[in-house]
Amino acid sequence: MTTPIRILATTLALAATSTAHAVQPLAQHDVVLLQKGEIIEQRVDGGADAMAAYLKTLGAAETETMRANPSQIPSAGFIVVAVRPGNQTRTWFDFKPALAEATMTALRRTVETTPTMTVKSGEIVFALRVSVWSDKPPTAYAPAPQEWKDATKGMKPKPDVDTLVDMVWPQ
Repeated sequence: MTTPIRILATTLALAATSTAHAVQPLAQHDVVLLQKGEIIEQRVDGGADAMAAYLKTLGAAETETMRANPSQIPSAGFIVVAVRPGNQTRTWFDFKPALAEATMTALRRTVETTPTMTVKSGEIVFALRVSVWSDKPPTAYAPAPQEWKDATKGMKPKPDVDTLVDMVWPQ
């Protein structure tokens, strides 16, 4: 079932993709919700509208960061974001080829300093499916950051996203 937040997030992501023919510093293809829309809706003060505003602000900030880091080779993948109450933010990357260390550092700083929407409880987790300095979208449709793979190696069954985020980002 498609939730209003998913529709809004997808619409915003598609609207943010440039129609120009020049290669953009960052092209956002999709927003991948890593939790049920109902959970995000309950945890975000202001619901879909607040999340859409945050995604728009974050996307613009990330694009400016990439514009300031033109030495990054073309790549595609995911910027995974977790937001907790109190504007606490954490990010992980899953790109092929991998982002340069300087690019990851700059993007991490951008994500962690961009004002978030208000999260009332728990955390919300989503991924931005993007291309940097390329017009080719990632071939994958869901992220698998290396830190997440390392944390769950050998675990059966794999934990849900809330448990996983708590494992790699303890409260």
